[in-house]
Amino acid sequence: MQLVCLAQDNPKLESLYAYLKANNLVKYYTLSNKNQEGLRKRYDFYTGLYNEGPAPTKDYMGQLLDEKEDSAIRAHWRNLREANKVIRRTLSELTEDAAESYSYEYHQNGHDTIIITIALKPYENEPIPKKFEYPEYDSYGTGKTPEMVYFRFTDSDRGLKNRMSPIGLGELRVNTIVDTALYATKDFDVDALYKAIQPFFRDKSIKRHEIHCQHDSTFNIDENASIFIDESFNRAEQSVRRRGDNHLTVYKFTSEEKAKAKLHQVMECVRQHIVDHPKEAYTICSDEYFPPLNSARMFRGEAYRNMGEIDEPRKSMTIDALMDENGFYIFINKWDDDEYFPFDWKRLKEMVNGKIVYFGFDDWWP
Repeated sequence: MQLVCLAQDNPKLESLYAYLKANNLVKYYTLSNKNQEGLRKRYDFYTGLYNEGPAPTKDYMGQLLDEKEDSAIRAHWRNLREANKVIRRTLSELTEDAAESYSYEYHQNGHDTIIITIALKPYENEPIPKKFEYPEYDSYGTGKTPEMVYFRFTDSDRGLKNRMSPIGLGELRVNTIVDTALYATKDFDVDALYKAIQPFFRDKSIKRHEIHCQHDSTFNIDENASIFIDESFNRAEQSVRRRGDNHLTVYKFTSEEKAKAKLHQVMECVRQHIVDHPKEAYTICSDEYFPPLNSARMFRGEAYRNMGEIDEPRKSMTIDALMDENGFYIFINKWDDDEYFPFDWKRLKEMVNGKIVYFGFDDWWP
């Protein structure tokens, strides 16, 4: 199922995204309705240019790549070089029709800096932020513009020392409102969605375990940061209330086919809920995938109001995905106020006000 309004962007931006996606340079965009402006579409692309000279390519350890590896890495470098050209060409075309745009270029003695900021539609009561006098400090902000595009490229001397490092780094950010009528006016119904997806995990062959993380205002997060965040959590979001209650379930699959089918089933249920309740606050990823090492957020449903406007606990729910050498994982977390994603999620059973309980050795699973 596709969301009905799935991001009908400026045609040139649509074409650019399609190009990057087709060349495996971007995996997804996100849609979010929670900022009262409408339905926002966002994606980032980070790229690099490399020394493509004819000399044999060595890895970071100084070892020559074999013919197959050398061919693959050079193909990737060409892909990035062509993408950079397509981006620059697209931005040039977009500037012609922009409501407002600024650009800065510096080229001297082999050093290059390029910064382009484009508002395809006007800002509301404020101009595009201009910081080009000191481009190294330039920052990106969307302000109130409905359609914002930002690009920055800077050279690097790292690639001169090792060809596996880039000689130039690029960053593209696209942030647009694709439907001004679709903004959140209701809290996401966390309990309803959670109940709807539970039947998908009744299969007893799916390994799972539950993690409970809780703290109240008596626990000083700052004083216990090394215990509470740095060592135990790889994602933390703290509220002004200084309290949180997380119930995270981890589902493990050894079959990639089964994992992908299950994640798709869950996300189809999420998309149906959004279609049926478009005014509930959410952020959703356009594509389903299992990244290595770091989890990818597929979905988040939450309260539509700011934290200070809510007296009762702020309920939220997230769905994340991850893969490693041992399998594929789906994480479903329900929490109030503060969110925590445990770094040691394979062994952690409970953490309450800093007191940690692990699963027993026989219960631990990789």
